[in-house]
Amino acid sequence: MKLKLTVITFYLTIFTLLYGCGGGGSEPPAQAPPAQETFVANPDLNETNQGMFNVALTNRDPDCRTYATDENNGDYGSFGAIDRSNRNVDDGDESVSGIDVESVVNIDMVIVSGAYIQDSSNPKILGGWNYETVIETRDKSLATHCRIIHNMLPNHDFGWEVGGRGEDNVWVTAIDHHDMQITYIPVEPKLSNPLIADDTDRNPTNFMDYDGILLNGIGIAMDSGFCYNPAHAQVNAAGNATGCGGQSVWYEIPAYTLQKPGAENMAAIFDDYFGHGFEGTYHYHAMTHPLQADNEATTATSANGSPLIGFAKDGFPIYGAWFIDQTGTLVKAKSSFKLKNWGKNPDENGFGQSREPYVGLPNNFNHGTPPTPWDVENRPEDFDFSFTGIPFGVPLGRYLEDWAYDTTGSTGNLDECNGATDVNGIYGYYVTDEYPFGPICTFGIHEPSFGKVPPLRWDDETIENTTDDNDEKINGH
Repeated sequence: MKLKLTVITFYLTIFTLLYGCGGGGSEPPAQAPPAQETFVANPDLNETNQGMFNVALTNRDPDCRTYATDENNGDYGSFGAIDRSNRNVDDGDESVSGIDVESVVNIDMVIVSGAYIQDSSNPKILGGWNYETVIETRDKSLATHCRIIHNMLPNHDFGWEVGGRGEDNVWVTAIDHHDMQITYIPVEPKLSNPLIADDTDRNPTNFMDYDGILLNGIGIAMDSGFCYNPAHAQVNAAGNATGCGGQSVWYEIPAYTLQKPGAENMAAIFDDYFGHGFEGTYHYHAMTHPLQADNEATTATSANGSPLIGFAKDGFPIYGAWFIDQTGTLVKAKSSFKLKNWGKNPDENGFGQSREPYVGLPNNFNHGTPPTPWDVENRPEDFDFSFTGIPFGVPLGRYLEDWAYDTTGSTGNLDECNGATDVNGIYGYYVTDEYPFGPICTFGIHEPSFGKVPPLRWDDETIENTTDDNDEKINGH
């Protein structure tokens, strides 16, 4: 679409001026080349009235170049969504209207200069490419990356009305429609060496480090920003709060209500796609049905398995809930995590204990769902510290520390990062309706461009909080 391409060019120019160019227990194999496989292409929707609005994709091809060169010509945006967080905004700026929202998503192929630099003995320290020189190309054989230029607005209705911080069941900040970002997907994703399951760090500086980017341009954040800390200023009846800091211990699982819809006093508010806004940026904490059929979680809509809906931050694909396993059977992806025991119960199942006290943390972070010394001293009548009943009245499974990966391979068909290898030898991450719900970690080398600075934090950017000890820019800035 000429209009959309003009918008993309405008946003890319502004972005450049502001920021510069920027099976359970089994080890994942290297990515198999997709050339020998037959995939059902995504339909041509980029010239319809609403583009990818509420679309269900079909293609499982793990090669990002496919989506830059298919019949959609890399245009995965949409028109016509409703943003409930901006529906009542009236400031004279039509670009933040809550109706007829345009999602801008353009996928193309580029050549990024230089080599990827990483210390192989220290795979958790991110390497990086030189994004100062990025050349567009139509030659698949030359492309090093696929580039997604996106405004972080989804291809479906989203959001809730905004209210004050003291109100219940409301969002605090509206979604910023000017949040233009660039994400790079490596054409040839690489596993870490040595192979490790690397979690996304909780970084306290002014950005979010996403675990994946979907083809509708929305980031996924599997890490929780919501913790149990009864001393926090914004705490609810269960002691859960937001913004508790990187040293907090007991993080609440945002998608817990997918397993337990009746859970009370959760810290976060989500829309019906399990998304919400952080400082103006819309993102998902679980992938319920964007880019998939609404009944994807219960019914396989294709005999070939679920479509690719995005890419994890190491460049390997993210699929829905279904795949053909290495025996040739169509199966539903099932998590390989099990609940730990709690309290002083004997460790009968070998998966460890949960809800035990933590000690030795800094004063601001020494509270937790287990009874810390602070809890015992200050809240003796609030909870049952005898471990004869459910501790604190909060069922096991609500916090990250309640879960352990089953290394025996007898619980589910996914590895500890929610990944598996299908019948074609393609490794990817899968969506599940049980914890961890998606790729909580990755086995590949992380791509630094997955870090995003939320719009309401742009003015907070300083040399001190955006550079490391070597005066290099922190990822996402």
